[in-house]
Amino acid sequence: MSAFVKQGKQKMTLTIDTGDTGGSKGPWMSWTSNGSAMKGFKPKSWVLRGKDANDEKFEHVIPAFENGCVMDLDTLQLGWMKDGATGQAPEKRWNPSISQATPRPDDSKKQSGAYAWSAALSVRCAIGGGQAATWEQAAFGAYDAFSKLSKQIAAEWAEKSENGRLLPLVKQTGVESQTLQSGTSNKPVLTVVQWVPRPDCLKDDAPVIATAQAETTTPAAATASAAPADTRIPEDAEF
Repeated sequence: MSAFVKQGKQKMTLTIDTGDTGGSKGPWMSWTSNGSAMKGFKPKSWVLRGKDANDEKFEHVIPAFENGCVMDLDTLQLGWMKDGATGQAPEKRWNPSISQATPRPDDSKKQSGAYAWSAALSVRCAIGGGQAATWEQAAFGAYDAFSKLSKQIAAEWAEKSENGRLLPLVKQTGVESQTLQSGTSNKPVLTVVQWVPRPDCLKDDAPVIATAQAETTTPAAATASAAPADTRIPEDAEF
């Protein structure tokens, strides 16, 4: 799914087309706009779910992009997702590449009247504390947040990524709300604050990290600067 295009002999650019099948590696994180009273998740938060070393399921709130995450662009997939039948995983249709968006698979709709297929993304991230998780989601607010972030990533990639050697360190800088026919969507505001070397947890030989315990705190990410990007990961980042 190559979207890295050579320009001349040396310079390369990155194209990300967010446009209007397959599994992924856990644990998984997602943005919850309205939260869940039943599960104790507050609105406008990030949730991590998966299985611990004892194969027991867990699900809890984490800081995630609020403290900063390193996004592995090599794993980025964009496409469409549809809810599966009760007890089954969602159906996924990924685009041929991140620079080539595809139309909605069909115009089927849910009982609510909304389209059955929703725009979706999947990308592996370093979330702090030596842990990695896959942000995989088809919610409107989450996908819209990434769509806006992708414009900054694409604009900075050629100058700051060193032809893909460095990855974007992304931080949530706020939340914006949008009124829809079906209610209000709370969307995280995501910004690249730095380009950094690939953390160990995003390498092929990444160590297995226990994820049974919730992360109560993780160090803050570096702040943005008008000067050329510092390619060092902050000493307190613990990626």
